Amino acid sequence: MELQSGRVSALSRRTFVKGAAVAVAGASGSLAWPAGAGARSDGERLQTVVPPTPIPGGIQTPTRQIHVWLPGDPAVTLPFSGNTLMGFDVDPSTITDRRGFSAVAYHAGSATGSDGATYNLETDIRAYQGTYIASDGIQRFGKFALI
Repeated sequence: MELQSGRVSALSRRTFVKGAAVAVAGASGSLAWPAGAGARSDGERLQTVVPPTPIPGGIQTPTRQIHVWLPGDPAVTLPFSGNTLMGFDVDPSTITDRRGFSAVAYHAGSATGSDGATYNLETDIRAYQGTYIASDGIQRFGKFALI
């Protein structure tokens, strides 16, 4: 395969954000739309999704506590929320009794809407996969996404 000079493919910010949102939604799998108790077409019963237990503590907002920590370089302060990252030894997980893989990404920037207005953008996107002890005490396997 030869490279063609003078030909550049641009990826717009909107296309990137849409693609990332679809990828994260797909990674969240069954927890994006949990299955309730009911019957499948082959007659088997569906299992109720039992949620994991959230981590103790987290970030306190004026209205409630969010069970999440902000792993990353403590020299970095997110530009719009003003949150400072809490260090590299901070657990990125939002649930207890979990063993598996984690991925964390912070995005910050601005976007121009179709109305011409400029909007600030700051995201904290996380994806998890692994086993966990659910709130009913049973070990389960799951894929989760936090957007």
